[in-house]
Amino acid sequence: MKRKKIIIITSRFPFPLNKGDKLRIYYQIKYLSQFHDIYLISLNTEKAIQKNEKNELENYCKEVHIININIFTRIINVMKAFVNKEPLQVGYFYSKKAHKRIQYLINNINPEYYYSQLIRTSKYLKIYDNNIIDYMDAFSKGVERRITKFPAWIRPIVQYEAKIIKQYETYIFKHFKQHSIITENDRQHINHSDSKKIKVIPNGVDTNYFKPIDNNATTYDIIFVGNMNYPPNIEAAIYICKKIKPIIDRNYKKCTILIGGTNPNKKIKALQNDDIKVSGWVDDIRSVYSVGKVFVAPMFIGTGLQNKLLEAMAMGVPCVTTKLANKALLANTSQIMISNNETEFAHTCIDILNNPKKAAKIKKEALKFVRSKYDWNKINNNLNLMFK
Repeated sequence: MKRKKIIIITSRFPFPLNKGDKLRIYYQIKYLSQFHDIYLISLNTEKAIQKNEKNELENYCKEVHIININIFTRIINVMKAFVNKEPLQVGYFYSKKAHKRIQYLINNINPEYYYSQLIRTSKYLKIYDNNIIDYMDAFSKGVERRITKFPAWIRPIVQYEAKIIKQYETYIFKHFKQHSIITENDRQHINHSDSKKIKVIPNGVDTNYFKPIDNNATTYDIIFVGNMNYPPNIEAAIYICKKIKPIIDRNYKKCTILIGGTNPNKKIKALQNDDIKVSGWVDDIRSVYSVGKVFVAPMFIGTGLQNKLLEAMAMGVPCVTTKLANKALLANTSQIMISNNETEFAHTCIDILNNPKKAAKIKKEALKFVRSKYDWNKINNNLNLMFK
């Protein structure tokens, strides 16, 4: 396959790997760079990108361009999006100044392909030929599932936003030549007559990096990992500590819990006590996975494939999650345990903690599963076929 010039636009800079969208595009860029020349354009609405962070992507990209969008521009464009009946998050990441800069770069680079990560960046690339959009997940469905989690006064706004996002997901479809998404389940929620044409490109796991570590210091009974400022993760962590732990304490012993991950908000920090540790950001997330006996992911809202489950399984930690989360993962009950209420979660954890042989069997089957189905190299080979 001849090397192609590919422009990739992201709504966040893909490093450090502290969020799912960053992790996905980072490994896609890393793989595609073996076969193509990658020109990365990242919008930035957060803190300044550090030199070492930019250097990491320069290892794989011909050029790396960062376009900052200031808070004033974001506020104005969110208001414009509301008036124009566009998703607020599309408005949040749009800027006429950024658009002109992107057009300038496109004219100079003259790429063969244009890759837009998420509908957030779609306005910048919708007019070009050979353009590809990665929906990632059905964001409208994720927002819809979270409506009841918001205060009553704001729910009508969130409900309206879910409706507008759903319409936009349908509208933007016709403006791109190819489309990808993480799971079959998410694809079903894109409301377009040709949605079956969307290519399912799952998330993966670096099985050379995430692998079992011989560690006798499994000091925590339960671990959970994620961006701890993200509503589904906040809810899951609170559920583990407030709903599941008391049942385990009564029926087994006082269990210890480690909540790991970036940006813990005040609700998460308030969980910390003698039995529960909140680590916050760690340089190597494997240090969290490696000290746990059971990984518990009570995900009742959200969409897409949970990277945390792939990483935990690859690290050899027995996992317990919900039917909803496993709809994306598609593991069987020899590879992962399924629970759907606090009683089921608690007694499943107790069963694993009491049965080292059972834990070892789940570990073995889970490892085989992720290595055969979710290794990034195998997954991204299918992505590469979209740039032929």
